[in-house]
Amino acid sequence: MRCQPLLVTTAVAALACATLGGCSAAGPPGAARSPSRTGASLPRTTGRPGTPGNPVIFSCGQESFTPARVPSRPRPGDWAIGPLFIPGGKALATQNPAGYGSARDGYKIPLIVTMGSAVTVTIAAPARGRVVIVNPYASAPVTSAAYRSCAHQQGFFAQSFAFTRGPARACVPLDGTIGGQRQVHHATLSLFAGSCAA
Repeated sequence: MRCQPLLVTTAVAALACATLGGCSAAGPPGAARSPSRTGASLPRTTGRPGTPGNPVIFSCGQESFTPARVPSRPRPGDWAIGPLFIPGGKALATQNPAGYGSARDGYKIPLIVTMGSAVTVTIAAPARGRVVIVNPYASAPVTSAAYRSCAHQQGFFAQSFAFTRGPARACVPLDGTIGGQRQVHHATLSLFAGSCAA
């Protein structure tokens, strides 16, 4: 059915809203509940936590789960950097931001990372200082976060993008690295700003 991706996106977004609103995420039994620095595929750290040289790390224990099936791979219309994707993310360009939260508190936009994968997302230099990542497991907004998904259960990371100043719509440049690779993937996420230059 053509409407199924929208239903899944709505379910994931609704659970992300609940999680960011104060509900706790449920991970697999025995999963860690605080960000961890272990794992061969995670970046080496330098600098303050949450900055490009020292991303805050969210692991399996910080994933959220829903009774609705969470997609296991990107579909047409999703926004993606390698194994990390936002269901229906391309449509954010033309959506009304009021349906996602607020610019200062954060637009609730959950991320999915395919099972057993690790991806680091960093707000690129042109938007740094104006856009931040907000996650219920981080003590403060950050500009760089590493997401390491569960190996045997598909979930999503409930998080937001917030604006610290300026208009509440923007083309946000993001840098992504996959696993322990050095290659940086550059991508632009339109947050309610229409079409963005590639």
